[in-house]
Amino acid sequence: MAKLVLTAENFAFGPIGKLLDIAKLLKDQGHKLIFAGFGTALQLAEGFPFTKIYKIDTDNPASKDALEKVITQADLVISCMDLPSVIVAKRLGKPVVWVDCLFWFWEYIPEPLFDIDLYVRERSLKDRVNELKYGTKIKNLFSVGPIIPKIMHAERKSKALISFGGGEASYWYKSGIDSNYPFVMTDILLKNVDWSRFERTIVTTSKRILKELSKRFPLSPFKFSTCGSHDGFIKELSESEIVLITPGLVTSQSVFELGTPAIFLPPSNNSQYLQLNEFRKLGLAPASVHLSDFLPKLELRGKSSQETTKLVLHQLRELEQSPEIQTGVGIRICELVKNRQTWSSAFINNGRNFIDSLGGNGVQAVTDKITQLLFANGFH
Repeated sequence: MAKLVLTAENFAFGPIGKLLDIAKLLKDQGHKLIFAGFGTALQLAEGFPFTKIYKIDTDNPASKDALEKVITQADLVISCMDLPSVIVAKRLGKPVVWVDCLFWFWEYIPEPLFDIDLYVRERSLKDRVNELKYGTKIKNLFSVGPIIPKIMHAERKSKALISFGGGEASYWYKSGIDSNYPFVMTDILLKNVDWSRFERTIVTTSKRILKELSKRFPLSPFKFSTCGSHDGFIKELSESEIVLITPGLVTSQSVFELGTPAIFLPPSNNSQYLQLNEFRKLGLAPASVHLSDFLPKLELRGKSSQETTKLVLHQLRELEQSPEIQTGVGIRICELVKNRQTWSSAFINNGRNFIDSLGGNGVQAVTDKITQLLFANGFH
């Protein structure tokens, strides 16, 4: 069996969520899995049975030596959108797998990724532009359907789940400093929605944000919880009668696969803004509230990630400072919760058809391809 070093970009829960779905199947094969990471990526990793976990901020140049020391041990490096670990691995001559769950999103793909052992392109939203632009440049491009955990469908219970995802990405935006999204949205949901219709309502996001939410809303009917682990979160998704989620790709794909009715909350970052635009075009968001419903629509295509992040954060500040907009958002969400029978069937049917149109769940295909790469390098 091989020793695999896994890394994920410290950007909310998206990259690490995809990585853990793959890691679970590799763990079942008996491989030794080592994780290196920081922030929200580290938080989810700590709930998974890695052989060893190293707390390393891969984006910090000061961590270069520590990262190199870990990767030196590897027979193979698997990175979900963490570029520094790939650069180190290539310098050390280690086989590299890159998992890209936002191939459609990028304005620019770095050249070090063109010549690696396996570039996994997850099909999700329309990515024809980047396929034409980079398809012939990337040496070992492998396309798969949405990477989703193998889910056991559970019996529905009288509970609602509210998810803000990871809530922050430390090198891009930090909750409580650059954005107050989780706190403002929780206040909106408490003031405008009757939660007594559910036996239980769970709010989940990162540990740090949950701690602050508990302080700010000590008497709320919400249970603030991490759900224990990535698997625990998926279990809650499968059991909930309804979920209210930010339009991130990982959770969205999971509810499409599970058939759990979901209301999309306003986006909290730039990729979510674009994703909600696309979800609406595709009929995947019959129940959704967008910033563009209350503020001028942002044109984010063709701009850098830094610029689009600033534009979305500026509109979130406008939301935070406007009681009128907050009330409008709250009334809309209240109507969608109350009248969920009018849109839930369309959501379930369209979501499942969408996943099927992309080739179905791609997690096994990715794992099989990694296994082939290991065989080719002498590991059985």
